[in-house]
Amino acid sequence: MAADEYDMARLYEYQGKQILREAGLDVPEGGVAATPEEAFAIAGRLDKPVAVKAQVWTTGRFKAGGIRFAKTPDEARQAAAELLGGRIKDFPVEKVLIEEQLELAHEFYAGIIVDASHKVRAPVLMFSTQGGVDVESVAEEHLARQAVDILEGFRLDDARRMVESLLKVEEASRLFNLPEEAGRLFYGELAQSLVSLYEVFRRCDARSAEINPLVATKDGWIVAADCRISIDDASVARHPELGITVPRESNTPPTALDVAAWKIEENDYRGISFFAQMAPDTRGGGFIGYHAIGGGGALLAADTLVRNGLKLANYAETSGNPTAAKVYRTARLVLGQPDLDGYCLLGAVIASQDQWHHAHGLLRAFRETLTDRPGFPVIVLIAGNKEEEALEILREGLSTLPVRFELFGREYIHRLDFVARRMKEMVEEYRSENRPLSLWERARVRAEENQKSESDTPYSPLSPHPNPLPKGEGTLTERYPFRTGEVIVHRQQCVGCRSLACVKACSLYGGYLYRVKNGKMILGIPLEIVPRQCTECLACEYECHLRGQGALDIMLPMDLP
Repeated sequence: MAADEYDMARLYEYQGKQILREAGLDVPEGGVAATPEEAFAIAGRLDKPVAVKAQVWTTGRFKAGGIRFAKTPDEARQAAAELLGGRIKDFPVEKVLIEEQLELAHEFYAGIIVDASHKVRAPVLMFSTQGGVDVESVAEEHLARQAVDILEGFRLDDARRMVESLLKVEEASRLFNLPEEAGRLFYGELAQSLVSLYEVFRRCDARSAEINPLVATKDGWIVAADCRISIDDASVARHPELGITVPRESNTPPTALDVAAWKIEENDYRGISFFAQMAPDTRGGGFIGYHAIGGGGALLAADTLVRNGLKLANYAETSGNPTAAKVYRTARLVLGQPDLDGYCLLGAVIASQDQWHHAHGLLRAFRETLTDRPGFPVIVLIAGNKEEEALEILREGLSTLPVRFELFGREYIHRLDFVARRMKEMVEEYRSENRPLSLWERARVRAEENQKSESDTPYSPLSPHPNPLPKGEGTLTERYPFRTGEVIVHRQQCVGCRSLACVKACSLYGGYLYRVKNGKMILGIPLEIVPRQCTECLACEYECHLRGQGALDIMLPMDLP
């Protein structure tokens, strides 16, 4: 039985032990080191044999060589030097935990998970007299389980009954060679450790928390020798003290793009923006950027692309009626991966959301990243509300870019193999026209591009809006913030505008921010209301530049790596 690993953010062992210590559980004395010298200093302070433990999000560290033992500070420094900068099960080792070695008398297991099955739907606490191994391999006669009523909680009497079901007081006294009274105290401490673990589980909004092994030392102490705690990703915002950068459990640590992606979602829950980098190194080509709509359909579509011979650099999804600004930022991350050979958005479902917001967000990202990629393959499959309008917006906007593109509607959601084959063919054509550059050639081209960027463009490399649509000269006269960005109106450029494209777009796409007064655009609501009322559909900027005077710019800052 295991919790859903896709809804959890893992803590490192040293973080978990700090939380356990605060809850009253004993943990080994020690400290965290990021350099061999720090490891030497911690071992010297402890002045006893130590364990040097790689801090990585994986189990089985000992067998993988991630735990070393040292008798002296010099040996601890050497062990840290060998571990730091290396990898354990594909996880980079950036920190090591230096802690005292324990003289073990016996190992127990204690853990708690959320069992979401329809028969339980509750936290389940487990205790075993056999620790140090996977709980799944423990025989039933050595394992006690109890579903916990979250309204009633888990009390000391409950814990005593769990321990007693596996280990009698007399057995504990005999096992550890203790007098009966000392055995009772030991018994009570063992039960109290289960209560404290449950308190940690509730206080941290965890999905799983385990101590393995929970050890009895030869001098009669109960100590959490190792621990693994995973926090429910939906509760991460409640625990800034934990310093979680990406609230998602993964088989690999978060990349710089993963961290940037979480910033999009962190404080804005209007729809879903999800991004996971699957190939951290895409240099040299051969990968496409994958962007999807629709949960299960998105996974099915990803599988179809792979089955047809395409390599996915990432998995990204925007669903649940996201703002165009959120779609834009997600697409920017997808397209920001180096040396991509194509971009594919597959909305392989009839989505109950206004798809023209996807269209405006995508076009904004395309205009900023694809103007200098002639022939770059783009495929978009969109189905759902305002599908026809969205496809027309994309068709019109993409026609001004030097890319090859194909657009598909709902009639293709059951013909994904055809769409995948078209993507494969377009990628092969693009690669045949753009032979892979050597490392030397690529470095030279990038150097020339950087030099040109620094000298010719008024935008910094991280500027969110190097807009290739023509924009006239004008004096900035007005700016106002919305929730995740800022609108800039070059008022002088509005003079003589007869299209009123921004006002029409705003009313059409649901913002209702702009009004017409004396034939000119004005902000029709109080300035302080804009962040609440703006739907961030980006339509006003696009229509102003396409059919108006180019007087309106939207700034959408984002943390690009």
